[in-house]
Amino acid sequence: MYDWTNELSVKFMDNYQSQPILWDPKLRGHKDKAKTNDAWTKISKELNIPIEELKNKKNSIMATFRGHLRKKKASIRSGVGQNKVYQPIWFLFNHINSFLGTINDCNSTINTEQVRKLLSKLLLIKNIDTHLYQ
Repeated sequence: MYDWTNELSVKFMDNYQSQPILWDPKLRGHKDKAKTNDAWTKISKELNIPIEELKNKKNSIMATFRGHLRKKKASIRSGVGQNKVYQPIWFLFNHINSFLGTINDCNSTINTEQVRKLLSKLLLIKNIDTHLYQ
């Protein structure tokens, strides 16, 4: 186990951010084990910490980040005023959010019944327009 000071954690996140192949699923090589292993090797050499230790720390950091992000989003959805929205004070939150904030966002869900009703209305309007202008 390494002594993960705040300073070392920030340095690790700086190195992690500099290797988008590890965190950006839109990149072609994101699932290429050789490319991702190369990226982990670069970070490992830079920090002189074994890859397995780095991966464990990344998982721990990401779990904490997701918890704070979930809490912030929940406070926004609750309808509280802007001054009452949860603002994480965790030292890594803003740094990680600056490059991962939108990466892990899920697309909003779609109510298929509402879509079906809307499409039916649009088709009905189109049919009415077609008959009126013939």
